[in-house]
Amino acid sequence: MAKKAGSVGPAAKRQLSPRKPSRERGVLRFAALVDAVEVLLADHSPDEIGLYQIAEQANVPPGSVYHFFPTKEAAFLALANRYLSAFEALAGMPIDPSALESWQSLMAWDQKQAMQFYNKHPAALKLLLGGFGGLETRQADTRYNVQAGKEMYRRLDTVFHMPFVRDPETKFHITIEILDAVWGISYLKHARITEEFYLEAVDACTAYCRLFLPERIELRDEHRRSLAAGKPVRIVRQMTDARGEDPSS
Repeated sequence: MAKKAGSVGPAAKRQLSPRKPSRERGVLRFAALVDAVEVLLADHSPDEIGLYQIAEQANVPPGSVYHFFPTKEAAFLALANRYLSAFEALAGMPIDPSALESWQSLMAWDQKQAMQFYNKHPAALKLLLGGFGGLETRQADTRYNVQAGKEMYRRLDTVFHMPFVRDPETKFHITIEILDAVWGISYLKHARITEEFYLEAVDACTAYCRLFLPERIELRDEHRRSLAAGKPVRIVRQMTDARGEDPSS
């Protein structure tokens, strides 16, 4: 059966995404190109960046860029995926003991780590909060937020004796979207996440979660013992294909 005019088949859809290399040389070249995209986005508007500018910044022939990125939006997506992976890694950091005093303090601490990462990476602000990465990047960010909502509940449940929450995936996905919305306003106004808007986001997310969580939830005994012994507490994050990529790649 012939496709309707304007429809996009699987082959065309794949061309919108970066081509991930499998050989070591290609992996190094791909990483260098993503580095170049990050440098360019830090100081330029996405509208001012094209594949030739990426090639010039990376000091490679334009053909090398086209090999991995059919469009500049594909290059932006590759950088966005790097940032989303970095956000996943943040969850594996040792948790400050003060963050384990309550579920509210843990959420605030997690948001502080994310805010600091954003402010150190101007390109991440543009792509993930400014919406400048194109449709594929927005879709990747949306998929990530769905998984991040699931992970937020799992993280809290790992640390505290969480009560029953009906449809926690949806409720904590909403929490993530509230966070992004407040931070998006901060980016629009200040091109960064300010301390004021960080606190606004903490208040907004906490107020929403108080609709279905009690004010106090007990810390799990294993973490209480770790704190008493002066041991760091880590929670391993288990995101599942958050960026729409093959986890084995």
